[in-house]
Amino acid sequence: MPEETGSGTPSPTAGWDGVERRRPLTEEEPPAEPFNPVPADWQSRGIAFLIDLFLYAALHFGGPALGSGILGGFLAVLYITFRDGLFGGQSIGKKIMGVRVVHMDGRPISYVDSSFRNVLFIIYLLMPLAIAVESVAAFRNPERRRLGDRIGKTCVVQKARVPVLA
Repeated sequence: MPEETGSGTPSPTAGWDGVERRRPLTEEEPPAEPFNPVPADWQSRGIAFLIDLFLYAALHFGGPALGSGILGGFLAVLYITFRDGLFGGQSIGKKIMGVRVVHMDGRPISYVDSSFRNVLFIIYLLMPLAIAVESVAAFRNPERRRLGDRIGKTCVVQKARVPVLA
């Protein structure tokens, strides 16, 4: 007989014909191995940042060539804020240097994650000394995570190398 609830309708575990159908117990899958990021070296990160800073300056100061200085400044701020959402976690500088930004669990980041991670750069553009302070803080951190990485729960890692087949 099907189980009935107080209202006279069959319980959710009973099928349409009144026969109780339950999933057989299966073995639990083993837990996935934890993601242990290998932080990118500071030289690669620094050169990637300089490349991105060059692109920022080209957009910002090349604005009058685009027709308006305001447009160039706007494009520069957009690039510096959302740059790590490009190419699956790589800005143009990071792509050239072979590093990428991922979540702490290994997933690639999106444009929203990039904005959380890089929103402090808008403040840093007003105070260049803050960039130096954060660089030292990231260098001293064992995981090489800067303040923006801690806010966005991200880390910069060496991009996985593709094995060369001989």
